[in-house]
Amino acid sequence: MAHLVDIFEVARRGTRVEGTLKPAELPELSKLLANEEGRLSYAAEGEGDRRGHPAARLSIEGEVFLTCTHCGKPVAVRLESEAVFLLARSEEEANAMPIEEDAEDEDVVVGSKRFNLAEWAEEEAILTLPSAARHDACDEAEWAQTPDDEPEAPKRPNPFAALAALKTKK
Repeated sequence: MAHLVDIFEVARRGTRVEGTLKPAELPELSKLLANEEGRLSYAAEGEGDRRGHPAARLSIEGEVFLTCTHCGKPVAVRLESEAVFLLARSEEEANAMPIEEDAEDEDVVVGSKRFNLAEWAEEEAILTLPSAARHDACDEAEWAQTPDDEPEAPKRPNPFAALAALKTKK
């Protein structure tokens, strides 16, 4: 299913384009996931003109499954992000755009007349993923564990005792 739009027209007209994607439709994102369950919804809405450039707001929300860093099983992760993007017509134009300190909610993206909203939403979802995910129960189990609960490490012979035994054999 193609999610192609003229992003400059979306910005100029102030229109809203929405869609829902499955992780299987997002190859780069799915490489990072525990499975292909879940969904990602996006909405791109034209913002007219900002600082002399066409602009659009991208909102994403959904749920995907990462691998729990504690138990190794899939854990549901909620994704939510919203940002305004200034649209450039080329990489050169994007690189030439001044960064304004008071515009923290603005990013820059190179747009086109055949702009792929699914790829844009996928990129934003990847940037939104947490660096690590855990089940709440795994976190509670870790905090509940006391030093007495830890298994005792197997005792190994002292390497210096073996050296001392060699020294006495002379």
